[in-house]
Amino acid sequence: MKVSKPFGGTDYPRRRGSVPAGTTTPTCTLDLQPGETVRVLPYEKILATLDARNKNRGLYFDAEEVPFCGKTFRVRSRVGQIINERTGEMIPIKGGNVLLEHAWCQARYSDRRMMCPRAIYPIWREAWLERVNDDAQSQ
Repeated sequence: MKVSKPFGGTDYPRRRGSVPAGTTTPTCTLDLQPGETVRVLPYEKILATLDARNKNRGLYFDAEEVPFCGKTFRVRSRVGQIINERTGEMIPIKGGNVLLEHAWCQARYSDRRMMCPRAIYPIWREAWLERVNDDAQSQ
């Protein structure tokens, strides 16, 4: 899949998911735990898990996550609930969701996020990750 580079710059990673409207997006259960090593799937494979709004069962895959595709990280923590910042309401989120160490928003592609001073960790669906054997990685 070819991506244009405006004026020879960085790839612009805003593409739409390929799951047809009205079709349920796929899930994956890895039951990842903090400290485990994972690899983020290539962007093309992640797009295959997203609908036209770039959501997988309601969770948005942001362009800021694209630079992490294909890279290896340790699981920082599991996520089962988030806070709605507008209302303060605690919202449960279903499915296998994790945060990854050293994978936070860097505001590379999004306007109005100037250097992302909060350095927010995006939430990753397990469907966007694959477990990496630590023994194989150390060889």
